[in-house]
Amino acid sequence: MRRFFVAALLVTALPAAAAERRIELIPMFGVRGGADLAADEPGVAPATADPSMSFGLGVEVFVRPDAWFEAFFDRQTLEFEADPSVFGTGRFDLTVDYLQFGGGYQPGTGSVRPYVAAAVGLTRYGASPGESGTSLGLSGSLAGGFDVPIGSRVAFRFEARGYATFEDAAVAVTCGPGCVVRFGSNGWYQIAGRAGLTIRL
Repeated sequence: MRRFFVAALLVTALPAAAAERRIELIPMFGVRGGADLAADEPGVAPATADPSMSFGLGVEVFVRPDAWFEAFFDRQTLEFEADPSVFGTGRFDLTVDYLQFGGGYQPGTGSVRPYVAAAVGLTRYGASPGESGTSLGLSGSLAGGFDVPIGSRVAFRFEARGYATFEDAAVAVTCGPGCVVRFGSNGWYQIAGRAGLTIRL
């Protein structure tokens, strides 16, 4: 799956490279919101996770000076707390990956350049070792932010992005020999704050 994400980003950039278009590479770090997962089994309390760090990489291919196509991958690991009387340790991890494709618009030429962006793609839920239930869902996102140039080819970027996944999240957590508890949510919504660099290639 990781190779698929990397290949998708590279494929997006290759046609533009051949046409000598402007390309920017954007490594980013940030914080995404937490989540609650409801247990399917009666009598088991929901599992909860606090906001946590995320990291990602994007590629922007400019189609005109103020607009671009983009592809990005962003990953977060959520640490869920569950009822310790059921699971012993009372914790399990869930990675939430976004692979999305879209575009952005950034008017103006000042020292601070605001922009807006939108994208659609896939969300991948992957449980940590000891759990199971990796799944995919369709998702979309909306973003707003600004760039602050620090050179002819580099700028700081600050962004707020909201994500919506239209498929249920699901994970099965082992609670002992022959014991599995399933957690899930109807849809998945997150807000992220991100910061990084735009590097012109």
